[in-house]
Amino acid sequence: MSKVIVQILRAPAGGIRKHVYDILEHLSHQNDVTQIFITNIHDTDSPVPVYSNLKVFDLPIVDQPGFSDFKNLFRIFNILKNENVTVIHGHGAKGGIYCRLISSLLSAKSIYTPHGGSLHRVYGALKNRLYSLIEFLLIPFTDLFIFESHYSYETFCSNVCKINDSFLINYNGVDIPPFQATHHYQKGQPLKLASFGLLRHLKGHDIIIEACAMLKMNGIPFEYSIYGSGEQLDFLSSLITEEQLQNHIFFKNYSESVEREMLKFDFIVHPSRFESFGYVPVEAMSVKVPVITSFEGGLKEVVDETCGFIAKDNKASTYFEILKNLYNNSASLEPMIESAYLKVKTKFSKSVMTKKLEKIYLQ
Repeated sequence: MSKVIVQILRAPAGGIRKHVYDILEHLSHQNDVTQIFITNIHDTDSPVPVYSNLKVFDLPIVDQPGFSDFKNLFRIFNILKNENVTVIHGHGAKGGIYCRLISSLLSAKSIYTPHGGSLHRVYGALKNRLYSLIEFLLIPFTDLFIFESHYSYETFCSNVCKINDSFLINYNGVDIPPFQATHHYQKGQPLKLASFGLLRHLKGHDIIIEACAMLKMNGIPFEYSIYGSGEQLDFLSSLITEEQLQNHIFFKNYSESVEREMLKFDFIVHPSRFESFGYVPVEAMSVKVPVITSFEGGLKEVVDETCGFIAKDNKASTYFEILKNLYNNSASLEPMIESAYLKVKTKFSKSVMTKKLEKIYLQ
């Protein structure tokens, strides 16, 4: 019997986009599966994929709760009511709300993966309480919670309610590319740095811009490239101008081949203030480019001191000290790089992640 599997996501951008696109790609090879993807395709940083077994529906799903949500729920119900849906998987706070309400009407299995909202609590006290209340009320409508890290699980339990059963920890994963970096940073060379991610406050690009100002002040040569788009572009541009770093820091568009772009740099810097997992460091580690990261949230499960450089306080001065030491230090990076590569191969495999989901969807 054919299975009809639905993914609902507010906006396919950043790590959550990669996660869902990986699922769609994996299920595209299943002859007995029909896929339906409901999202706001106008709020994306990468084109929606096309597969023979995939139907895509564009809905104006927005971040903030409002009356438009009732219209969207009505539209989703009409889209799905004649599809014999077996599974609905909601991603993120808004996707999770839609998923669980609609699945209860269609007698479909409901799966929810929290990515933001109830995890990050960055919406202010009132909205945070509202999200937590909604999450609590929807627990009885949730057949299975899937968390992308132990951090995500523990944070959800702390913010909303302890989940003792009907949950699974399923780490995000990547394919190991057939190419890796073959030359690594040598003492005294100009530092070639890059960050990849949406231009949002929680991603911490401003912290590295501050650190770069310290590098310039101390006469340490460097270039820093920021790949991404988002609402902080103007703010970050102003900060770069204020620090007179226009000849050192550059914005670049999203790349279809992130891992190949990473090979152009000595270090990938990931100063996230909130992180439920951390795709970018994993991608860098998979091509043997060393990482410098914060120690927030799920990053603690991705990077430790055997496989990366960590700014535990996530302050500009700490990143500066790490970079200054790398500039002045002749110690080999090879042991750390190999440790990081092995960790990705054994713990963060895309095939393991998608096969677990396939088993859940099809059982």
